Amino acid sequence: MVPVIIALIHVGHGAAELGLAGDLQNRTARQIICVENQEYPHNGFCCKNCEAGTYVKEKCSRDQEKGICSPCEKGTYAEHPTGMEQCLQCSQCHRDQIVVAECTSTSNTKCECKPGTFCLLDEPCEVCKKCAKCKADEEEVSHCSATSNTKCRRRNSPPTEGPTDNPSASNNTNTIAIVITILFLLIFIPLGIIFRYKRRQRQLSSMLKILFYSLSEEEQENSRNAGLEREEGQRPESRPLLTQETQETGTKSIPVEDEDRGLGDSLPNTTSSSQTSLSPLPPAVYNKESPQSSPPAPRQAEMVTEPWAGDDGPPRRLIPVLGEEESLSKSFDLFDSLDVRYHNKFFRSIGVSDNAIKVAETQQPMDKVYDLLRVWMQKEGLRANINTLLQALLDLDQRYSAEHITSKAVERGYYKYE
Repeated sequence: MVPVIIALIHVGHGAAELGLAGDLQNRTARQIICVENQEYPHNGFCCKNCEAGTYVKEKCSRDQEKGICSPCEKGTYAEHPTGMEQCLQCSQCHRDQIVVAECTSTSNTKCECKPGTFCLLDEPCEVCKKCAKCKADEEEVSHCSATSNTKCRRRNSPPTEGPTDNPSASNNTNTIAIVITILFLLIFIPLGIIFRYKRRQRQLSSMLKILFYSLSEEEQENSRNAGLEREEGQRPESRPLLTQETQETGTKSIPVEDEDRGLGDSLPNTTSSSQTSLSPLPPAVYNKESPQSSPPAPRQAEMVTEPWAGDDGPPRRLIPVLGEEESLSKSFDLFDSLDVRYHNKFFRSIGVSDNAIKVAETQQPMDKVYDLLRVWMQKEGLRANINTLLQALLDLDQRYSAEHITSKAVERGYYKYE
């Protein structure tokens, strides 16, 4: 009887062990589901999360228990109850942001853009964008803040949000404008053509009158000269002087010496007048063409000095006056003078990615240059220097832009020459 009882006990223990093993096997086989944000799975059961500001130093050994929790170390935080074995690292604000709230064990560092820049709330704040300025014919509706851009609207006009209240009035205005434009074209264009035609006719008639008068005067002069020639042929005075004198005096003639003597008084005057008219110009007139004289252009070129970059040596380096970061940030506005056609080449040459350039293409050229220079400064960190940007412009043959930016940066007191 006793052996039978012992055998039954062993059978019971075996069945219990088989039942427990089967339960564990079934529980492992099915997925463990713990309450989100309150529990975390461990060894087939759920442990309770540690409170905010702490982390799990040692996990629990039984279901629905809390393990050993430890406070977050300095520079780390946990905003919510967590089952992680370490706290999160506190964030660092970017160079174009300011710290609004320091990091604590239960909250991360809070940053916002510096005054004059903004980042939209629904976008990741990689780089703070420059606030827009209203145009001359616009007025400011709302100021720029750290999370919103400036909002403007045209002066003396209601906001343009939504459809207009009276569509027919707008259509009538458009129709009137079109009619006025057509009338203007139909009236003033023909008047302009007629005016030009009459003006050309007047010019042509005046030219014909001048030509006719000149021909008439020439014909009259020719007729007058022909009449004089006929009269001279009929008069005895028109015959040679020597023949007349021979006839009057018979065989008596004037000797050649006397003729020379008679003309002698007039020869010196004629000679002197000829020398005066053919005498060379004063030497001072020909000084400009003389080989010994140096042209004025080279002398002017020698007086021009290059304050920043010379032809024989490298450009002079610029040293920040207000601190490296502040001087560099203030000088970004000076790069608006860069030729738009060289924007993408310039930013690729200084290491800005094509993705960042593509994102900035939707903005105005001034905002695009400013934002991409900000991206470049964030990427370079402490290595960011204005001399790198100026050298990149020289490599692209943009010497005028580099000299203009340099002179303005020195003039405004951002930099000085080394």
